[in-house]
Amino acid sequence: MAVKALQVKFNKAAGVDQNLKAPLGTADDIFNFRKHQQTGWICDRGIEPWWDPSPSFQVGPEITDTLINTLLGDKVDSLFVWKKQSNNQVYILVEQGGRLYYIWGAKGSTAAADWRRNIVFIDSNRHIPKMNEVGTQYIPYGNRLLIINGVDEPIWFYGDTKYRDYSFLLPTPQLELLPIDAEYLDGGDLVSGTAAPEFINTPLGLGDRGQGDTSVYAYRMSFIMDSGSESPISAPVFVNWTIPDAAAAERRFGVFINELPQGPEGCVARRIYRTKNQRLADITGAGEGIYYLVRQINDNSTTEYIDITSDNILVNQANFTESSVIDSSYLYGAAWNGRVWLAGGLTHPTKIIYSRQGLPEQFGVFDYFDVGSEKGGSITGVFAYYNNLLIFRETSIEVVRFNNGQYSISQVSPSIGTKATNTIKLVPEIGVVFLTEDGFYSINGGLDGGSQISVTKISQAIAKEMELVSTVAIQKSTATYSPKEKEYWCHYPSPGSIIPSRGAVIHTDDATWSLRHADTKIRNFRFYFTALATDPDGNILIGTQPRWRTALGVPCDPTTAGATGNLVGLHVWSGAPYWGYNLTATVSNQNVWTYTAAKNLLQQNIWESGWIDFGDNSIKHRVFSVDVEMMSFGDYNIGLDWGQDYDSTWNAAPSQKPSKSELVFTKSEDPVAGPANAAITKVPFTIGTSALKDGRIIRIRWDVSTALVDNFRFRLKSTNSMHILSFNVTFDSNDQLPLNQKPRSNSGQPW
Repeated sequence: MAVKALQVKFNKAAGVDQNLKAPLGTADDIFNFRKHQQTGWICDRGIEPWWDPSPSFQVGPEITDTLINTLLGDKVDSLFVWKKQSNNQVYILVEQGGRLYYIWGAKGSTAAADWRRNIVFIDSNRHIPKMNEVGTQYIPYGNRLLIINGVDEPIWFYGDTKYRDYSFLLPTPQLELLPIDAEYLDGGDLVSGTAAPEFINTPLGLGDRGQGDTSVYAYRMSFIMDSGSESPISAPVFVNWTIPDAAAAERRFGVFINELPQGPEGCVARRIYRTKNQRLADITGAGEGIYYLVRQINDNSTTEYIDITSDNILVNQANFTESSVIDSSYLYGAAWNGRVWLAGGLTHPTKIIYSRQGLPEQFGVFDYFDVGSEKGGSITGVFAYYNNLLIFRETSIEVVRFNNGQYSISQVSPSIGTKATNTIKLVPEIGVVFLTEDGFYSINGGLDGGSQISVTKISQAIAKEMELVSTVAIQKSTATYSPKEKEYWCHYPSPGSIIPSRGAVIHTDDATWSLRHADTKIRNFRFYFTALATDPDGNILIGTQPRWRTALGVPCDPTTAGATGNLVGLHVWSGAPYWGYNLTATVSNQNVWTYTAAKNLLQQNIWESGWIDFGDNSIKHRVFSVDVEMMSFGDYNIGLDWGQDYDSTWNAAPSQKPSKSELVFTKSEDPVAGPANAAITKVPFTIGTSALKDGRIIRIRWDVSTALVDNFRFRLKSTNSMHILSFNVTFDSNDQLPLNQKPRSNSGQPW
């Protein structure tokens, strides 16, 4: 019987589709590849550390704590890239082991001391997120960055080395007013702790002039921050006096404010408010009167002030009833519609508050929503989506809109929510993408013009992979979108793990999926990605998890002699021909540690087909070869394994080189990549000297020899680069009907 091809044309190598009866050309697993900008799948990436160590470096006592306990010993709990609007400065913020710092930039130095000088610590002894906590959230607002985690005091970051506590976590203190000694000028002694700045026959001063008249005033104050926000008004404090009957002349008084309270860091002014004369003999409830602005003191240092402003000069009526203090337990937030929105946390899991417009630290008493009356669980995220503010909850999604000067909230989905807050990202052409316990979803629509918001599941193609997402530790999941790579990359814990150990990527050009994580099927290799971010140039940054082991494989810390572990901290997804660094602690002498560094081998890259049934799995087939159309890449081997009939066993075919078959092992072999082949008289390729050719499209054949099978699969694997375009399977068919199964009785005999 003549040999027949599965297709006349090669089948385009498509993305992952793990469904039964998936289209021909799709893959069951694409491991550590990226989608080429023109066509096909290419694996040419490694990871390199932000700080590139020398082959051997020492850590002295002056940096032991920061380097060993941070860069080498603690996993990255959060990672964020902030580009300041005013000057385009880029800050890469990293949180490790309860320390929050930012990196100035990679300067190429290999000295450990230089690494320490390239970072700036912002905070220490911070709360380290537990297994079910999402960790620190970063909220850009203009030229400021708000940093919150629901436990520690919120940080308002300006850039450079300037930062302070955010907003008003404590009530504004009361003013201290000295009592008025109205009888002092009538011959008495000034009573200790009182004041008597008196004004006679002048419009200055406070109070009624007549003998026996009683004057009553109430005072309040507030702080003005550099953001323009005003603190909640202080509680009222009162002062009163009565003009003595024996007074010789009409008189008024000034009110002496002693020890004027200083505002928190960032306070640029203080405002003093008071009522007009309430003339009450009984001052109970006098603070309920109308208040006016007396004076704004444009500093945070003046300690004393005498109020001599008469009532008829007061015209600026105060309106401070809407401001309130906040607390540090708010865990989620966003900047939207000129306001800061905060939500969730242990103290108020279903409450959303929002600041005054343009005043990011000033929150009104009545400016909030509470979704506790609706089913959906606690709030788990707040995300600004064009003219909408999405409120994510454990099992539902709400949306806040602004119409006709009013905010309204409505439900988008009553049954879909997320606990994986750090996976919520805006992905062009797809929408707002996020991970749930049963897969990935996207949110679309909701722009002006009456469009409705819709929630759509987008991970049907990787349904088997989604079964490996840990529902217990899904809060630790992390994601980022890179416009350079055109990828949404998400890392999540697998069952039994409390840190992200597996990853999935959606390639936005054609909405196809691939997988990307530590390879446990081929090699005993671990390198966990605990946080993902993207810099302004589109480079994907990776926070990692350390794994230090003794020679016997026992977990240990980085100061154990002979221990080996990965260089952790910040890494970059790049064209590096290695997968991070492996360190070995060699010598400890008077608290000076010596480490040697070696580059890890690259991960195994795999393109694995789905099960091919040749159009009819009831007919037997014999497979002869797998032909792959790819780009030439040089002088190294690519392996092909094959399997049959849903057997888990893989069989190895002889490896092939991604080079034109007629030229391989000759002097004319394409010098594209890879080492020179010493077995032939090929002219060695020298970087900077030899002419580098572009890769050409070639076809490589791997011969296999199966028995008569119903189904067939194959996988291509290599630790080097390869660029796969399409494939074809050459086979022969044995045309026969499916075997019939005779029914038998319970005894095993035919009926």
